[in-house]
Amino acid sequence: KIEKEVINKKIVTLTSLTADIVSKLNNSYLIGIPGSSLTRKNKELLNKEIVSEGRTPPQLEKIISLNPDLVIGSASFHKKQLKKLSSVGIRSEGVEVKNWFDLIDLINKLSSLTGGNSSSVVNHLDNCNLKSNKNNNKVLILASSKPLLAPNSQSWAGSLLERFGINNSTKFLQSKSQFKGYVNLSPEWLISNQPEKIIVVKTGPDSIQSFIDLPYWSKLNAVKENNVIYMDYYGLVNPGSIDSINKTCLTLSKINN
Repeated sequence: KIEKEVINKKIVTLTSLTADIVSKLNNSYLIGIPGSSLTRKNKELLNKEIVSEGRTPPQLEKIISLNPDLVIGSASFHKKQLKKLSSVGIRSEGVEVKNWFDLIDLINKLSSLTGGNSSSVVNHLDNCNLKSNKNNNKVLILASSKPLLAPNSQSWAGSLLERFGINNSTKFLQSKSQFKGYVNLSPEWLISNQPEKIIVVKTGPDSIQSFIDLPYWSKLNAVKENNVIYMDYYGLVNPGSIDSINKTCLTLSKINN
């Protein structure tokens, strides 16, 4: 947990979401960021030092050379690196965003650390307050084709579906996969449960085709009735940035309409 303390004027962030939030709160305090497709598109982050790239671990020597007051990373993915930075006297905090309340909590805590105004960030999430019609149509998010992965209620994606009153087909299934909050599905389960709508997560250039190529894909009612929606990985599976979350919320608000 991040504690409310003195203002930190030199901050390094190791996730695209924390980089985006800190830049919106007090961009002059942000000195180091992760390299990703999201941070490269953000003009507010163009002059920041890149301390990591993609899924590779951050460069500790580069972070230490920046002499930061605070380093913020993923509590799970950056656990080892944060521990090493703490051991050399650099304040390091691990955070995790698994639901909407985690997100708001993170924004509030980062605003207290930077002296920024949390409403300046929350106001960018206006689409996430839209009303959605409630119905019992089963909606399934497929995040991966091999293995077949879908989010339960313990994931960020699952929490967003709940926020918009969307009936998540895998909400109550227990996760036994290596990806917390996600369940492994069998083709038999998919065919027998037949969701009314399927959301396919776009994770790369060939990800959509990988679902189309599944031998049982054409047997699904949602596919036959053209009720398949394609959504970006950022915003839905990985929060990514405030803008990607807001875009995802807009799409989800229309699912039941």
